[in-house]
Amino acid sequence: MPTSTGFVFWAALLYVLLAGPLRQATAACYFPAELQGDFVMQSTVTAGGGQVQYSALNISADSIPIWGHCHRRIGTNVLLMDDSGGAICIRCFHLSLRSRNVLSVLTEGLDKCYTSEEAAVCSCPEERRNALPQCPEVPRPEAQGVKPHFREMLLFKTSGLAGEVIRSEYCPLDGRFAFSYTTEDTSDGRRRQALCQRHDSQMENCPVGSGLHFRFRGCAHADHNITFQCLGHWPGPNNQRYLALSEASSTTKTRARYRCALYQEDAATGVISMAFSSDSTCSSDLRSATDGFETLKLTPQGPLHWPQPLDPSPCLFAKWAQGHWEHMAVEGNTLVFRDHRTFTTYTLRCLSTEDATGERALIFGRTQCGEEIYSCIWMKLRGVNVLEFQLGLRSSAYLNESLCVDSNFRDDAWITQGRVEVLRESPCPIAGEYTGFIPDDSGLCAKLYSDCNRPEIMFYRVSACTAEPEVYEEREYRCLGQWEEDGVMYTYTQRRDIGSYECFVGSIVTNSEIYIKEAGEHCQRNVNPLLDGMKLSKRGSCQSPQENSGTSTFSPTRPYPTSPWHSSKKTSLPTRPWKPITGSPKGQEGIQNAVHRNVVNVFSFLCIVTLTAFL
Repeated sequence: MPTSTGFVFWAALLYVLLAGPLRQATAACYFPAELQGDFVMQSTVTAGGGQVQYSALNISADSIPIWGHCHRRIGTNVLLMDDSGGAICIRCFHLSLRSRNVLSVLTEGLDKCYTSEEAAVCSCPEERRNALPQCPEVPRPEAQGVKPHFREMLLFKTSGLAGEVIRSEYCPLDGRFAFSYTTEDTSDGRRRQALCQRHDSQMENCPVGSGLHFRFRGCAHADHNITFQCLGHWPGPNNQRYLALSEASSTTKTRARYRCALYQEDAATGVISMAFSSDSTCSSDLRSATDGFETLKLTPQGPLHWPQPLDPSPCLFAKWAQGHWEHMAVEGNTLVFRDHRTFTTYTLRCLSTEDATGERALIFGRTQCGEEIYSCIWMKLRGVNVLEFQLGLRSSAYLNESLCVDSNFRDDAWITQGRVEVLRESPCPIAGEYTGFIPDDSGLCAKLYSDCNRPEIMFYRVSACTAEPEVYEEREYRCLGQWEEDGVMYTYTQRRDIGSYECFVGSIVTNSEIYIKEAGEHCQRNVNPLLDGMKLSKRGSCQSPQENSGTSTFSPTRPYPTSPWHSSKKTSLPTRPWKPITGSPKGQEGIQNAVHRNVVNVFSFLCIVTLTAFL
C-alpha cells in the first residue's frame, strides 16, 4: 500500500517548520494537501497555430517556487511574495480547484508586481471590493460591459504530493455516439470546414469510463483515432459544462496534449454539442458548445431496449431511495450507478422486491457497453441523507430467485452514498469544542468544534501545540447522517471545502471524552476507534464560528463537482481524495477492494480492469 498522502503532507509541513527559513509573517499561510503536487501549464504556442509548449511548476506546503511563497490567504485568494531578486514582489492569485487534476489560477498577470500588501489585496479577484475600505470601487464587468482584466491559467496535475500517479476521473459522456466534425480555418477569417459530415465516425467510453475514444472515419482527412483521458468537468456558462482532457494516444499529430472543451446535451434528443479550444486554455477560440476551434455533434447510437417482460417493469425501488446520490441516481424502477473504481456505469432495472421492507430486489443490469446480467441488490437507509447498498456475490445469466438469499451477501461490503440535495439537515452527533493530539505527529494539535446555530456543521482545525497556535489547516464538514452499529457510531459527512464525502467512526466514552477514526469512503467496518482512533476531550459548549476566528482553507468554485452526480444525461461527479487526519484505517485497501468486489463479480468481463490503489 502506498504511503498515506496525509502522512506525507504533515511530514512535509514539519520539514518546512523545522528546516525552512524563518519569514516575518503575522499568520500561517499554507496550501491544502489537495492543491499540492507537480503541475504543467501552457507556456507558448508555436507560430502558425502549431504545437503547444508547456512549463512545469510545483506547489509545496507553503510556496509555488516560480511565483513566491505563501504570504497571506484571503478566502480563495492567496498573496504570494517573491523576494528572490532583492526587491519585494507581491501578487494576488485566485485559486479554484476544478477537479482533483485541474487547478484554475486567476491573476492580473505575471508581469504585474506590488511592493505594498494593501495594493496587492486590492488587485485580488472576488475580494477587492470588500477586502479593505481604501480599495477603489471597481465597476462590475457584467453590469457595465467592462472586459475583465484577469488572466486565467489552467494547471494540470502530473503527480501528487507524495509523487503518486494522478487518479483518473470519470468521463461525463456515457455510451456510444456517432459524430460529425467541423474545424475552424483561422487563416481564412475563421471559415468553418466540415471535415466529417457522414456519421461513420464514432466516440465511446468503453470498456473503461475514464477515457473517450474518437474514431474518425470517412472524413476529408485520413482515418485516425484519438483517445483522451478525462481530468475533470465543471459548470460553464448558460447551462453548459467545461471538460478537461489529456491525450492518451493518437494515430496522428495533434496540437496539444491537454485540451479544454464545452459541451451541452439536448435533453429531448440526447444529442450532445461539443466544442474544443485551439490550445490548452478554456478561452482560445472557444465561445460556446456549438462554436469553437473544433466542433462536434454527437448523436447517441440506437438505444438498447429492455428485454421482455422488463419494459415496463411493475417493480419500483424503495421510495426513500429515490433521487440523486453521489454516484447513483434512482428514478422509479431504474437505478444508475457509476462505479469510480472500475469506471463502469451500471443501469439496473428492478424486477421484484424480495422482502416487506423493499430493501432487497432482484435486478436486471446492463453496463454502458452493453454487457447484461441478473443479480440482487440490497439497500439500507442509514440516515435521512445516507444509504448503503451492495450487489450479491453471485450473479446469473438467467433470472434466479435464489440470488437474494442471505448467504449471497456480506456484512462488511457496503457502498455508502450521500444524497446530493438533502431532504432535511441532520445534526452532527457531537456538540461543543473538543481538542486532542494528532497521532504520530509530534507537536500538532487537533480541534473539533460545532456551531450552535447550524448543528449539522462541524469544523476541524490542525495547529501547533503552543500557547498562541499557528493554524496549518482548517476543514468544514456537513453531517449527512449517522447510525449505530456494533457499539460504535458511524457518521457520514460532506467535506465542504473540497466537496468530497468522508465517513468517520466514533465512540462516545463520556460527555467529555470521545474517540474518532476515519472509516474511508464507504464506512469501513471492523474499525475500533478506542484502539486506533484519536482521543478528543471536551473543552467547551458549542459556539458560533466567529468565535473560532481563523482563515478558512481554499474553497473550490464548485466542490468536486457542483453536483456530484453528473452524466451526459443529467447531473455530476468528480470523486474525492483520501486525506487522513486521524491516521489511515488499518486494512483500508483490502476492505475497499472487498466493497467493490461484489460489483465486479456481477460483471465478469471487468476482470480486465486493473484496480488502482487509492489514497
